[in-house]
Amino acid sequence: MLHLDADAFFVGCEVAAEPRLRGKAVAVGGMKRGIIASASYEARRLGVYTPMPTSRARKLCPHLIVLPGDYEKYEHFSRLMFSLVHDYTPLVEAGSIDEGYGDLSGATRWSPREAVERLRRNIRAHLRLSVSHGLASNKLVAAVASKLRKPDHFLEVPAGTEREFLAPLEVKWLPGVGPKLADVLRSSGLHRIGEVAEAPVESLELLAGASAGTLREFANGRDERPVVTERAEAQSYGRQETFDEDTTDEAFVRRRLRAMADVLMVKVRADAKAIRCVEVCLRYNDMEQSRRSESLDEPTDLETEVYPLIDRLVRRAWERRVSLRLAGLKFSRVYAGGPRQLALDLPGTGYDREARRELARVMDEAVSRYGAGAVVRAHALGSVKDEGRRMKGSCSGGAPTVVTRPAPRTPPLQKQARALSVLNARSCYSFLDSLLRPADIVRLAAESGAKAVAM
Repeated sequence: MLHLDADAFFVGCEVAAEPRLRGKAVAVGGMKRGIIASASYEARRLGVYTPMPTSRARKLCPHLIVLPGDYEKYEHFSRLMFSLVHDYTPLVEAGSIDEGYGDLSGATRWSPREAVERLRRNIRAHLRLSVSHGLASNKLVAAVASKLRKPDHFLEVPAGTEREFLAPLEVKWLPGVGPKLADVLRSSGLHRIGEVAEAPVESLELLAGASAGTLREFANGRDERPVVTERAEAQSYGRQETFDEDTTDEAFVRRRLRAMADVLMVKVRADAKAIRCVEVCLRYNDMEQSRRSESLDEPTDLETEVYPLIDRLVRRAWERRVSLRLAGLKFSRVYAGGPRQLALDLPGTGYDREARRELARVMDEAVSRYGAGAVVRAHALGSVKDEGRRMKGSCSGGAPTVVTRPAPRTPPLQKQARALSVLNARSCYSFLDSLLRPADIVRLAAESGAKAVAM
């Protein structure tokens, strides 16, 4: 089993594209305000690491060359790298953009070691990338071997020596052992993998719960996981809606697409992924379709970051001024491991990605526990109005302009107005609407007896 892991991949791609950067302290990240997403080993030796703020990195290393992220380039190099692996085996699993596995057990022309040596030469000659390789009898040991002596190293672990190889290593090298579990194991006297391998399963269950059995198997160098060539996780996320009646209401279409983004992003976060490409599909009343797509500068798992892009794509895709019968949204260019943020948020603006991610997490939990209608965003309130209204005219060409479903049995929103306290609070820093913080708004609404508050 082969595991390959590119060294400082983003920087490696930049150096491969511009050889004059080789041997210099280079980083990829935010140019002025921002963080370091990837740093060359020359920069790391000078104290630059990820995710260090760029301003601090420049102070530590005044001659540091900072480049903006170019994900188009990185995806291109990733495809080329894995295509070279396919020259030696059809069983290739791309774990992420910069690392993956290859099953060399069926290689007949060369021995597994010879195949890896040839692959290393090909990657170096054709792509000029630094990649570390591990070769072992299973995925676990191969992955540890590739990461143990980076950069640009090849380590083979002979069959039968897996436990001996792992025993002296720290417990953090085991899959599934994050910082918290590593601290728990160390506080219990289990500092090395060999100590975990000898610990009774009953004792490990008190520390690691249901994963104790798998943890002990891994610690003994046993791993039966095969290479999965067709990954089960989604390579794209999509959703579409056919309207009950054709519409020319652009605001309505944007609201429906934003609602689709809300649903899709819940799935993206649940899979611990991030997306970079957004595509909008519009189908006219004569069944012709128009598609427009655009890529974000950075992968994201926040629906709020794709809303502006959706609005632009709707305007670009709606080329013909005729009514629509369907709208669809698709997310692609899926990244494992969540978002990769290069730029820091500007303090004092009211825009905080980490706060938004925490909000998204809480909303996801509420939806999971209480159902899809438990908590909704503001554009969903607009959809309630859309579904309750009736069209008294017609659009150009004679097609009705709005939606569709039977009027709800509940009283119209206008008749419920006395039960609602509606405040428009854009930011606690803004004088345009309100100086109240969201928590204060909720408190005041509760004190006034309101059953709901829209922000």
